[in-house]
Amino acid sequence: MEHGKLDSVMKHRAVQWMMIISGWALVISAPAVSWLPGPGGLLFFILGLGMILKNSLWAKKQYARASKQHPEYILWINWALRRKRSRKRPPFPPIKRDILRLFRRDDQDCPNF
Repeated sequence: MEHGKLDSVMKHRAVQWMMIISGWALVISAPAVSWLPGPGGLLFFILGLGMILKNSLWAKKQYARASKQHPEYILWINWALRRKRSRKRPPFPPIKRDILRLFRRDDQDCPNF
């Protein structure tokens, strides 16, 4: 099939809906497959998210909002999806700071009794 014909088939609304539904099916089935040996669940999850992001306007809007809020993490997603805006692997995001913020104890400011 020629490249032009493939693009016209992929832009058809019914094909896009099939891709969105199959993407959600992959995302939902990822936990069920994850108990099997190997990285099957992770692959299902990543492929499903990629299919959803490629074909869903709602997912694209959520992606744009997340890219404004957390640009350091979106660089990695752009690199993983092989987007044109990220040619080389980005630096690691400061995830240690975020993890420490999750497990921060709020009661440390109180005096000891």
